[in-house]
Amino acid sequence: MTAVCRYVRSGRVSAAGRYTLSEMAGLFLVFSGAGWLWEVGLHLLLDGELVNRGTMLGPWLPIYGVGGLLSVLLLARFAARPPVVFALGALLSTAIEFAAGKYLLAVYGLRWWDYSRYPLNIDGLISPPTALLFGLGCCAAVYLSAPRLLRGFRRLPHGTLPLLCGLLMALFALDFCVSTLHPNIGQGVAVRAPAQDGLQVIEPARIEMLLYNLPK
Repeated sequence: MTAVCRYVRSGRVSAAGRYTLSEMAGLFLVFSGAGWLWEVGLHLLLDGELVNRGTMLGPWLPIYGVGGLLSVLLLARFAARPPVVFALGALLSTAIEFAAGKYLLAVYGLRWWDYSRYPLNIDGLISPPTALLFGLGCCAAVYLSAPRLLRGFRRLPHGTLPLLCGLLMALFALDFCVSTLHPNIGQGVAVRAPAQDGLQVIEPARIEMLLYNLPK
């Protein structure tokens, strides 16, 4: 609660328009990397295996980057009401996770996570327990992580942040393109979806062919 009160008193209750493009890219990259560390650490703790989690080759999970950045941009305006931030954060994260899960199932026929054992889950892609956990994560992003990260970004020498973010985003974009056609899979990473999911899988090779045949 101390962090919440400090945040509210500082007046940081507006979001969109306060941050530069480099700062938003920095937040996205940090949240993506933090999500990767969380997933890898959790899998190591629960299953005793050290694996590269996520669809990409590098140490980042874009679903966490998108969720964290959007929570800062969209929910900071409600910072004076922590329960609202928590509830909206849970809904926002759940929507992102469900959309991403459906996309991955449709394109690859694989699951990178499965909540089938959790109560009240929907298609094994979302569930109330994980929604609550992500709501807490959004609160942490709004009240703790983002303010500290932004202070750190703004202490860097002029031009340093745009250069670092530009290089890292170029690596991220390259990884994203490669992983779209050849996603990271294997033991402890992804599992084949059962046939009853009823989704028509689009092979990555077909995606490449469709992109090549787009009108120039």
